[in-house]
Amino acid sequence: MKLIPAMSHSSRLLMLACTGLFALPIASASSLPAGCEMRELASLGLSFTEDLRPVAEATINGHIVPAMLSTGAAESIVLNKKILERLGVVVRSTTSKLDAADARNPHKGVDMLVDMSYATIKELSIGQVARKSGAYKVEDFMDDTYGMRIGAGTLLQTDLEIALDAGYLKSFDPQGCTQAHLAYWDPQAVSVLAMVDPWKRDARVVFTAQIAGKPIHALLSTATPHSYLPKAAAVRLGLTPDSPGATREAPMPGHDADKPVWKVPVPLISIGALEVKDLDLRLMDLAHAGEVLVLGTDFLHRHRIYIAMEQRRIYFSPVSTPQPLKRGSVQVIPQPLN
Repeated sequence: MKLIPAMSHSSRLLMLACTGLFALPIASASSLPAGCEMRELASLGLSFTEDLRPVAEATINGHIVPAMLSTGAAESIVLNKKILERLGVVVRSTTSKLDAADARNPHKGVDMLVDMSYATIKELSIGQVARKSGAYKVEDFMDDTYGMRIGAGTLLQTDLEIALDAGYLKSFDPQGCTQAHLAYWDPQAVSVLAMVDPWKRDARVVFTAQIAGKPIHALLSTATPHSYLPKAAAVRLGLTPDSPGATREAPMPGHDADKPVWKVPVPLISIGALEVKDLDLRLMDLAHAGEVLVLGTDFLHRHRIYIAMEQRRIYFSPVSTPQPLKRGSVQVIPQPLN
C-alpha cells in the first residue's frame, strides 16, 4: 500500500497519535436484556485535525488518503477531484436531474438539472472495511487536505457510536434489542427521539433541542469544528450579535466582510433531560439553511453518542474525564505520482 508523499508548500493536518483500530470491551451480559446482542461490525480509529475534526485512513486504488467523516453531510461517499487527478484517475462529467423533493435541492418545489462528476474506482477502503468497486461521485474540494468525504449515507447505514474523546467510531447491528438501552457504557445516558426521512432521501437524523425554553431542530456534524445556528433562527431563540459576551469573528470563506460570524455564549442548551452548559454558538448568514442547530466537534468531544437507527433514538452521555489531546504534525498533501 502506498502513502502519498507530501507537497512542500501548503496545508498540513495536525493529528493525534491515535490511528489504528481500537478494541474496547463491549457491554457485559448483565447490562443488556436477555436476547439482546450488540453485534459490533467495525471499529474505526481516528486522527484529528488542528481544530479537532476526526479523520480516518482510507485508500483509493491502493493509495492511502485521509478521509473526512461527516455525519452532517447527506451523501454517501464523495471523492476529491484534486486527489484523483494526482492519482491518475479519470474524472468524467454528466448531467442529472435533481427532483424538487430532494433534500439536496436548494430550490424547493422546482426540479433542476445539475452537472455531476464521477470516477470509476477499482479499490476503495475505509479503515479495514473494503468497499465495492464502481462509480463514485466527485467534487472539486476547496483544497487537497482530504481524499474523500464520507457522509451519513455511509456512516448511518447501521447504528453508530461516536466517541471522539476516546478516538474511534464504531458501527453496530443490534439484534433483539428493540427496547434495550443501547448506550452500553452508561446506564444514565439520556436518549431522545431521532427523526429520519421515511422516504430515505436524506440519511441524516434530526432531533429536538431547546434554547431559552424554545425548541429547535438539531443535527450532529463530525466535520464541523464549531457548533452554529443560522442568524435568522438565532433571533427567534433570543440570540443576536448584541447578546451578552458576543464577539465578532471573520466571515466564512467566500463571504463578504459585511457578513461576519458572531460567537455567542449560550448558558444552557437542553436535549431531553441532558443539560449542556456554556457552549459557544456561531451565528452565521446562511442561504437555504432552514432552522437547524448544528452541533459540531466542540460538542462531540464533550459527549459520547450512540445513534440507534432501528430504535430511532439518539443517546447522549457526557464525558466525565476528558482525555488529554496530544498533537503531532503529519504532512498529508499529495504529489503527482510517476
